[in-house]
Amino acid sequence: MRIIGAEHDRSETRETYLLLIPVLLFFLIFQYYPILKSVVISFTEYGLLMRSTPFVGLGNYIRQFQDPLFVSALLNTLIFVFFTVSIGVVLALGVAVLIEQTGRWAKYYRTLYFIPVVTSLLAATMVWRWMYASNGLLNFALSVMDLPAQGWLLSEALALPSLMALTIWKNLGFDMVLFAAGLQAIPGSYYEASSIEGANWWQKLVYITLPQLRPIILLVFVTAVIRSFQIFAIVLAMTQGGPVNSTRTIVYHIYEQGIQYDEMGYASAAAVILLLIVGAMTYIQIRAGGADNS
Repeated sequence: MRIIGAEHDRSETRETYLLLIPVLLFFLIFQYYPILKSVVISFTEYGLLMRSTPFVGLGNYIRQFQDPLFVSALLNTLIFVFFTVSIGVVLALGVAVLIEQTGRWAKYYRTLYFIPVVTSLLAATMVWRWMYASNGLLNFALSVMDLPAQGWLLSEALALPSLMALTIWKNLGFDMVLFAAGLQAIPGSYYEASSIEGANWWQKLVYITLPQLRPIILLVFVTAVIRSFQIFAIVLAMTQGGPVNSTRTIVYHIYEQGIQYDEMGYASAAAVILLLIVGAMTYIQIRAGGADNS
């Protein structure tokens, strides 16, 4: 019987590996191979229309940090990530906490806040472009309050914050749902015991809710950072990196250099730099979260 059981286990193991082969092939072909190919291309002057691909070593990487456009894109991206992640996560947590206190209405509010997540990005950008227009909703609201109209997407100072507002609105519902799931997993007995001890709402939040939500907070931060570094479609649809490169991001820079100018080697170097930055920040966040848990 023991031999039969061992053979049965080995048979199930083989079947498991066979079932995993399509998934592994998918990741190898469509995930890891493009990454490795981009790393190789980043050391050359590769272009789709070029007959030869001369090896340039670290030349593309050195050129990136000597290029004002890349430096501007890097700074804009870091600013964008910092504010969208910090503001977005805090808002999502606050909304989730408030919604969970509405009782039987919570599921309706969660659905309402999740609608932007499933809304077409093209439709969302069209609506927000109308809101940001010179005769749009926001300037109409300012005129009612006797305040001057603003060039939301035409001002170097306001263009990037305008894109931040759209991004936060678009992703708020996704992060809120994650926090809501974490809040529902917290035992109600914790809050009941704290109420008996005389704890107020703030003390419950600080000493019960936030510590219990620590894994979810880490997850939301990591996913939000990765998502924010990949910002591209909104920039392409709303500003095309303008005005005066004030909304140029790394991914838009990669698209422009690689697709429009056919400098695939140079664009690949920027992509590898982005990969290293995102990987480093993700590692730091996970280590920090693990240190807090320990």
